[in-house]
Amino acid sequence: MTDAESKILPTVEQVEEIMKDWGRFTVEDFAIRFQLEKEVVEATVAYLRKLKRISDEDSIPHIACYRSDKLESIVRCAGSRHGYV
Repeated sequence: MTDAESKILPTVEQVEEIMKDWGRFTVEDFAIRFQLEKEVVEATVAYLRKLKRISDEDSIPHIACYRSDKLESIVRCAGSRHGYV
């Protein structure tokens, strides 16, 4: 995934949109919609697939998400807002 790190990365909000609209749009559609390279969207989806759902809503952290400028960090931040780790 390091190749995607050198390109323009999605915002947390864009990752949340991918999560919300996945299955209705293709990777290519998201790439065009967010003006990202296809490889970046593919890497984003690969990271999203690694997230796991938190079953206990009380264990969802209620703090601001700390993220670096790495794709995995951005995806984890978006996931944490929706109950994923």
